[in-house]
Amino acid sequence: MPQADGSRRLDVLRAIPVLYGCLWSLFIAFSGTVVIFLFAQYGDWGANSLTTAAYVVHCAAVFFGAIAAARQVDSRGWFHGGSTGLLYALIMVAIGLFVYNTFTMDGSGLFRVLLMAVIGAFGGMIGSAFSRTDG
Repeated sequence: MPQADGSRRLDVLRAIPVLYGCLWSLFIAFSGTVVIFLFAQYGDWGANSLTTAAYVVHCAAVFFGAIAAARQVDSRGWFHGGSTGLLYALIMVAIGLFVYNTFTMDGSGLFRVLLMAVIGAFGGMIGSAFSRTDG
């Protein structure tokens, strides 16, 4: 039975696990950002609560994106997960530099990039335990 055209596109995307995981991370981050916006708009959240919630959303996005990336490969899940976290962090740094001019190249900024890579590696280790089997 022939595959649908959308399924073939998804298979091409899954062939690049780091990109696949990063797209999942961006989708989760976007969804989490919308939820945070709604809570901030209709709730009584302060600046510290918003900052904490944003960090939690980004960490969760990297973690689940790394799991999705590691599920696409048979080995080295930690590597693909860590690479997903690093790519996600670099995308966020680029957005911070070019759009908002908020990223600083100091110890705390580099620590956040390293933290995303470590969270991604941890998610990749978990994701490799649940890797997909195609047959």
